[in-house]
Amino acid sequence: MARSAALVVIAIVAPLTSDAGFIAAAAVAMICVQGLDAVIGARLGNRVKTLGPAATAATNAVALVWLIVVS
Repeated sequence: MARSAALVVIAIVAPLTSDAGFIAAAAVAMICVQGLDAVIGARLGNRVKTLGPAATAATNAVALVWLIVVS
C-alpha cells in the first residue's frame, strides 16, 4: 500500500513540474514497479495480475520514449 501511495503522489506531482528529468525518473520508477507486478502475476499464474501491469508498464515505456524524443 505504501508503494502504491508513493507512486500516486509522484504521478500527481510529475505533470505539475516542468522538469523532464523528474518526469522521466517517475516514469522509470512506475515502469519498474509495474513490470515487477507483472512478473509476480505471471508466477502466480493470474492473467489479470500479469496482463494489466504489463500493459500499463508498456504504455508508460512508450510515453517515456515519447518524452525523451520530444525533450
